[in-house]
Amino acid sequence: MRKKRIWLLAVAGILVLALAAPAAFGAIDGNDQNVQNQQNQKFIDQMLNWHQSWLDQAQKDGQITPEQAKAWQDHFNYMRDFHAQNGFGLMGSMMGGGMMGDFGGNNGFGGMMGESQTN
Repeated sequence: MRKKRIWLLAVAGILVLALAAPAAFGAIDGNDQNVQNQQNQKFIDQMLNWHQSWLDQAQKDGQITPEQAKAWQDHFNYMRDFHAQNGFGLMGSMMGGGMMGDFGGNNGFGGMMGESQTN
């Protein structure tokens, strides 16, 4: 009988902790959210700068044609504008006709710059 009581108290304690943890650790005040937004923006800026460096180097090395470079530049400009307006969010809807649309008719899984893989 005593073991049952100990187990019951242990399970009740774990249940209380499980219910209290989200409330205790999930609260984010305005300052924390601003810090998170700044970190997200820094990441986006780094990512776009890296992409621009890659594009510049690929053009310099002749790895891509001027038409491809323009297509990539247009895409990077679009992404810069998108993230400036929407932040880092909406990541879950990127595939399958979300942020990138239904390029190539492949449920968002087109080839480079949206070209269909079936051509």
